[in-house]
Amino acid sequence: MRGRYPKPTHLKIVEGNRGKRGVNKQEPDPAYLNDLAAPDYFSAGAKIVWSEIVPGLREAKLLTEVDVPMLHMACEAIATYRRAALECGQEYTEPGAKERKSISYWEMVKSMAFKQAMTALQQFGMSPAARTRIAVQPQQTLPGLEETSETYLT
Repeated sequence: MRGRYPKPTHLKIVEGNRGKRGVNKQEPDPAYLNDLAAPDYFSAGAKIVWSEIVPGLREAKLLTEVDVPMLHMACEAIATYRRAALECGQEYTEPGAKERKSISYWEMVKSMAFKQAMTALQQFGMSPAARTRIAVQPQQTLPGLEETSETYLT
């Protein structure tokens, strides 16, 4: 079993670096995602989810160009979860069985999609538990919108 994943520097800054551990000054700093349109290869359901969550991630300065594949997986998992939740309304009887009921295929899909979505979304700090640990401090502006403060990470 693995320990906790290292916390990204930007989350340490936002949360106030309570552990007082050193900040990685050589951590890659990918460019913020400026094109908020869902990529063409997304499914229709994933595009809807993308349009719901991307503006908030962008505003919180948590979405960069390299995050698109991880967010794609989260959007697809949420879209799958939503479809499965709709399909679960129908009761399922195992074929060939008279009275024996079994768990629906869609219940299994819904459960797996939930786990996949939670795993991906936690990477972006998007869970109720993650939000309780965040203390928002004044944030720098996004590159290209206004001049940023060079002393923010010192």
